[in-house]
Amino acid sequence: MCVQSLEVSDAKGVLQKASLGYEIPGQKYPASKIRNSPVGGSPSVWNAKDSLNSSGADEYAVSVSTTFQNYQNKGCTQFVTAPCGFMRGFRARVYPIDRTSNVGGDQKCLWVESQKCAKSVDFAPGARAAVTLRIDNLLTGFLFGRMKNVTLDLTSLSSSTNLLRVEADPIDVPKIYAYVAKSDLSKYPKIVDYWKDRRQQLAATDFTSNDTVDTGPSPEWAMGDFTAFEDLVKSGPLVTSIWRFGTQSGNGSGSKCFDDKSKLQGLVTTNAPTYLPNPPAFENGELAYKVAGAHYLEDGVTLFKGSYDLVLRSDFARCLYGFTNAPMQAKISVVSTDGSTQDIATESLREDAAREWLYLSAKNFTFSSPTIRVKLSQAIAVEAKPTSGAATSQGTTPSTVAKEATPSTVAKKSTAKQITITCVKGKTIKKVTGTSPTCPVGYKKK
Repeated sequence: MCVQSLEVSDAKGVLQKASLGYEIPGQKYPASKIRNSPVGGSPSVWNAKDSLNSSGADEYAVSVSTTFQNYQNKGCTQFVTAPCGFMRGFRARVYPIDRTSNVGGDQKCLWVESQKCAKSVDFAPGARAAVTLRIDNLLTGFLFGRMKNVTLDLTSLSSSTNLLRVEADPIDVPKIYAYVAKSDLSKYPKIVDYWKDRRQQLAATDFTSNDTVDTGPSPEWAMGDFTAFEDLVKSGPLVTSIWRFGTQSGNGSGSKCFDDKSKLQGLVTTNAPTYLPNPPAFENGELAYKVAGAHYLEDGVTLFKGSYDLVLRSDFARCLYGFTNAPMQAKISVVSTDGSTQDIATESLREDAAREWLYLSAKNFTFSSPTIRVKLSQAIAVEAKPTSGAATSQGTTPSTVAKEATPSTVAKKSTAKQITITCVKGKTIKKVTGTSPTCPVGYKKK
């Protein structure tokens, strides 16, 4: 795995390629054919002279970390020629940086070099970034990220390597916190029960240590913490501009389509402080995704507005529903814990020109722990039966009516002859395939 390029938008919003400066000094790791691991080192520093960050500097650090595992250490010896380890996941992040001479105290330096502290700062307002990586094609399934308005491209370079490009805006993610005085614990039985479950060593009648609930390495634990402390959760003062994506350990559920481990299936991004690390679950014909956060920002008045982007491989989405290659529609809903459905100020659906990726987005919903639900549908052409005694002139074709596709209706229609037409809208060209295809709204048949 390696970083091929970094792009950052300039003041006009145009992405400009940054130039590679150097690799930060640090420990190096040689490649190992036995362990199937690449060369390892430190983050790289890039210069984007036309794309300054919030501090006015033109430097950005790119960090890509990978995890390799070999649980039983089986066969990892100098006498074995077959790879014994496997790549479990990775994380990529872009840090806008600024350097200061003050290296003392708690400066939260990313690294110190030549007596200067390299600190992470925010992206410039309205900035957008793109990272292109060469990755092992065994990295499949779903990616998760802290970003918004995502565009994803994946190209096969060889039998073992893919070229992955992710373009997106950075996103602000507020920190959240909650606490309760020990003397007030009796008022919160949900917290008491949860803590007893997590801290089995404590006595049933009281707490005998000053331990706090540790969210641990698993995001599922964080969701459990949030649920227990939900009535007390508040936003903290720190809101961080983040641009990162990577893999998580969770697996999808509810459909055999999640079993396909041969390709990258999608990307989920959100600004929710807490979320489950799994792909959206397929429940009752909908993709469901649980997120959590404080209802208000730190001032206690301003609503914290949620952002959720879902990128799905088009053939994966069609697998879920049994759809044909005809265009799809989507309905996005945000269901609160009380069962009510929120009005979403912004929602969108688009499919790229190559019909490879489906982009869904929901913005401006509120918290504390809603479930985002996405339902896809597809309009198919169904012949309208003529009324009794109706006459038709020679050459007239039967009329058609639109009908929402279901897995069963699509399966019946899929044996019919498929027709492909070309639709244009300005410079945009789309091909629509179906038994009786029509151009999307705003497009004209070529």
